[in-house]
Amino acid sequence: MVNPNKKVKRPNGLGNVYNYRTDEDGKIFTLPILELVKENYIYLYRAIKDEGYYIAPNDSCFFYKDVVYDNEVVGFTTFKNTSINKDALVMQYFYVLPEYRDKIYLTEEIDEASTLFESSIFLEYPTKDMVESLIKFKLARVFNDRFLVSRIPFIVPMFSVEEVMKGTLREDFDTTGLKCYNKMSLVYDLDLCAVVGLAATDVEQDYDEENMDDEQVNNYNMISLPLREDNEKYDCVTKRAKDESLNDGTYFKKVRQLMDDNEEVIQNWLSLI
Repeated sequence: MVNPNKKVKRPNGLGNVYNYRTDEDGKIFTLPILELVKENYIYLYRAIKDEGYYIAPNDSCFFYKDVVYDNEVVGFTTFKNTSINKDALVMQYFYVLPEYRDKIYLTEEIDEASTLFESSIFLEYPTKDMVESLIKFKLARVFNDRFLVSRIPFIVPMFSVEEVMKGTLREDFDTTGLKCYNKMSLVYDLDLCAVVGLAATDVEQDYDEENMDDEQVNNYNMISLPLREDNEKYDCVTKRAKDESLNDGTYFKKVRQLMDDNEEVIQNWLSLI
């Protein structure tokens, strides 16, 4: 009888990569993530379910890559494309079995994926722990003990501050009927566990899907929805609700001022190889 908990072996130490496919008419067929994991790595699928690790039920990817340790598959990463940058891929999910998390590093997976796919890598909805790993490996720098600037871009769907302040978790948010524009940013609030997207111009306007100009999608301020993992570990929903600057409407002005005050330092640091 096959042991369902036995890990898949990769004797050469290299993981498999599953690619999207196209038919003769050029139609693209992406990979259904949960279905792929369940069919090929039942032990990973069970671990995901046991932990409550969130993967959107119908989410798919362009590339699925094994995470390998000591010639065994102990996790996976998935990637999709983005209209924001045709030369970049978005890392959607990064999952590693709990007992291997002190052995597998996000930064190594980013480097490997960047080389493998010959693309820049963005992080979609990073957790606070993921962001702090960037600090550890000097891929991010913290200002005022709270706001972080990252060399690895973050990308998140845009929602109004009003929606974010309701405390609905990303995993529970119903996006049915929403356009869900994406925002790229290098800024993260360690206190609120949020990607902070600042308007590309000095025009201070907060994102509002019902009253926005599609041609000016980058000229809106926003912060990302809270993640369940971050809320359980860091109580970020409560912290957001109590944040004075979010409540009085001065939050984005304060973040922009901090970025402006440190602009030369930030630009010099980002330009370092």
